[in-house]
Amino acid sequence: MQITKLLLNNIGAYYGNQNMFDFRTNKGQNVILLGGKNGAGKTTILESLRIVLFGSMAYGFVNENEPYFRKISSLLNRKALEENVNSDFRIILNFTSTEEFELNQYTLTRSWRIKGQKLKEDFYVVRNGKALSNQETSDFQNRLREEMPPRLFELCLFDGEDISRIVSEEKIPEYLGESGRILFNLDLFMNLEKDLQTYRAQFTQKSSSLAEEIAEQEKLEKQIADFQQSVDDKVSLISAEKDEISLLNDEIRQHKRDFDTHGGLLHERRLELVQKENEIENRRKANSERIRSFTNTILPFYIARELLGKVIKQLDLERENESFEYASSALEKSEISKLIYKLQQANSKHTVDLDIDQLHNGILDIMRPENIKLLHRASFEQRSKIHNIYNQIKMIDPRSYLQLFDQNSEMLVEAQRIRRAIELNDKSSEFKDLLEQIEVKTKRVEQLRLLVEQQEKEIQETKDIINIQSTALSKVRNKIRDHYKAEDSYVMTEKLLIVSKRFRERQWRKKLDDVINEATKMINILFRKKAYIERIYIDHATFELSLFDRQKQEITKERLSAGEKEMLMLTVIWAMFKVSGWKLPFVFDTLMGRLDQDHKKALIEHFIPKCGEQVLMFTTDSEITTEHFNLIKDITARCYTLDFEEKFDSVSIAQGRYFNMSQGE
Repeated sequence: MQITKLLLNNIGAYYGNQNMFDFRTNKGQNVILLGGKNGAGKTTILESLRIVLFGSMAYGFVNENEPYFRKISSLLNRKALEENVNSDFRIILNFTSTEEFELNQYTLTRSWRIKGQKLKEDFYVVRNGKALSNQETSDFQNRLREEMPPRLFELCLFDGEDISRIVSEEKIPEYLGESGRILFNLDLFMNLEKDLQTYRAQFTQKSSSLAEEIAEQEKLEKQIADFQQSVDDKVSLISAEKDEISLLNDEIRQHKRDFDTHGGLLHERRLELVQKENEIENRRKANSERIRSFTNTILPFYIARELLGKVIKQLDLERENESFEYASSALEKSEISKLIYKLQQANSKHTVDLDIDQLHNGILDIMRPENIKLLHRASFEQRSKIHNIYNQIKMIDPRSYLQLFDQNSEMLVEAQRIRRAIELNDKSSEFKDLLEQIEVKTKRVEQLRLLVEQQEKEIQETKDIINIQSTALSKVRNKIRDHYKAEDSYVMTEKLLIVSKRFRERQWRKKLDDVINEATKMINILFRKKAYIERIYIDHATFELSLFDRQKQEITKERLSAGEKEMLMLTVIWAMFKVSGWKLPFVFDTLMGRLDQDHKKALIEHFIPKCGEQVLMFTTDSEITTEHFNLIKDITARCYTLDFEEKFDSVSIAQGRYFNMSQGE
């Protein structure tokens, strides 16, 4: 979509019907520059663009209503109203749009007339010189709202004050998440998922048992998501720790080369002792951790293992009793009576009178478990946990933990012996400082390796839990489906939810990766500090924005100036538009008011020319100096200066001039 012309007739401070703006651009000149002091009528142009395109939806109203007409009334030119002009208020917009590989020219006219004390609105559409019928106009509006909803159009309007507020209030993640959902059409999937979840929730009203199963399913889904997030966090942490290990190993190798260069073989023996001491300390720590874990978790149950065995037996009996209660409730006397009657009818020669009560009780006696007193009434999950603990206890050999104590004592003596040898060695060394650096970094490497091993173990344990939870979730989902074997739509809802969530997550990852690449290249062009930012990262779940330098160290955003933060946000949003593929005009409203001279120059030379085929820039007289105007006029197709003349109570439009500077000069 490209805007070509805009005509304001008695709208805001624009009096009469001569207020026309030509917004056509060409290759190499994609900027329309509109300058004006505060109150000169720049905001009226932006608001008029929204209104002519979307009508009442520009203000969030589904239909034309009284609040909408009150807003329109406040927008009508006061001078025309005083002259009793009743029907000459209109906004006319010309734009081009490519549809099915054909370029179409549209003229939209939204006008208002005063009839009695009420305001009436008319809307007309002309396509390629032909007026559309009422039905065609309605279809056009529906298609326009689907293909370019008002929220998407709002994203094209970059208000400098809004960007500054978003940055200062640290709402960048919230803004990026909302913008991405719109630009990448992911809100369609989110709305679909909400509708599917609403549809799924309606089933809970049909059965209380189903409601419990649904609640359990949602609980398990949340638990699995939390566990998975924990795994992802640990994976990221391990990656950072391995990077640090690699860096430390490089430094240790360099220290060793320095030691060799200055003549010394002593460090080999010393490093061997240091490594041996670290290995002993790590083994002692691992043993202590095993003892502490055993003491804090399993030991109380091991002490009470005989009592726990009785609990297991009691739980098994109660489970049998649950089965019996279910069977006794399902086995009705009337059904037994019907069955016997059918058998008697099938074999009429041998008719036998039976006591139904006696037969019913007899069947129940066969199934009835031994006399049991219900104590726990545990759920399936609770019984599974207790069985799991009991199985762990049966596999425990307490002597192994006593051996750990003995091993720790022996290793402590050995570590002390090695330490004394190292201290004796250091006293006689001329390279004490170098050796100390090697020792500290070697110890850090060992600590990191131990952390990595521990975290990898925790990841595996968490994945095991996820597998268990996933199995339980699968069982719950099977139970839910059992409630609705005849309801194929429910099964389809579940599948659609899973597919939609997976697709949305993958799209987020893919799109954000592309956004990161584009934004990183652009920000290094715009910032004065070249190659200051090596990498930009946006978390696909939280949309938190992180910056990293060449040493892969995170740069705190507090180190950036207010102008740099605004440029960073502007660059990321531009990258999102580029990745999304939307061909819409960019509108910048007082964008450069808070930027210094160098950053303004960088925006004009490198950023604005890459903002698509059309850029509308609304500026004040303090934003663009003569130097900057000489730069921007080369990429400017047309410029206008707006000036509110109080004696005429209207805005005058000077084309070809930017305040006191001429475009032709």
